[in-house]
Amino acid sequence: MKKTFLKIAAAFVAIAFIGVSCTEDDITSPTITLNGSATVSIDLGDTYTDAGATANDDKDGDLTSQIVKTGTVDVNKVGIYEITYTVSDEAGNTTKETRTVTVKAARLAGSYNVHAVVTGAGAGTYDYIETVTGSSVNYNYVYFGNFGGFPNLQVQGTVSGAGITFNQTKNYDWDDDGTATDGTITGSTLNAFTVTAGASPIASFSTLTYVIDYGGGQMDNVTATYTKQ
Repeated sequence: MKKTFLKIAAAFVAIAFIGVSCTEDDITSPTITLNGSATVSIDLGDTYTDAGATANDDKDGDLTSQIVKTGTVDVNKVGIYEITYTVSDEAGNTTKETRTVTVKAARLAGSYNVHAVVTGAGAGTYDYIETVTGSSVNYNYVYFGNFGGFPNLQVQGTVSGAGITFNQTKNYDWDDDGTATDGTITGSTLNAFTVTAGASPIASFSTLTYVIDYGGGQMDNVTATYTKQ
């Protein structure tokens, strides 16, 4: 009876060992290979078609059909987007790879006719031309020349999503008296531009609101309508 018990016990131990060994054997995660570049840059309004990825496992073989892709790219909004690819093998080993897609603001560049309505120190309506340029370094910066109708005044705007923000102090001869003083330009417009695929231009500023604080309680509140030439 004792020998029979020992044989049964030994059999259970062997089965348990085999089970553990089979589980521990596959500890290698599958690999994911991105098709195309891991970093992609496009302009506002461009068509984005994801290049996808392939997956392979040393034991389970081709797992491409089991890749789960998450994330989207909004080509109508400036920003950095991530597309994530995830796959698991039969043993539960999981791998993730990510593609980064940057939607740039540069397509907003161009020459604009501006109609500004101002309340405050310089109250009135004004029509002038502003030239907007993009940045070769920062995907979300644009620069306004002759900003606010002030000759040669360049102001940086930061584009995020469909909006733009101003936050800059400029030393300028605001009242044309020969003396430059600091003026702080602030403001945020949530829907600052339009993007229309197939149109020319595809992307353009529409309306911007901002404040120029000249100091000493003097400031202008500006609502400006932009029409791209």
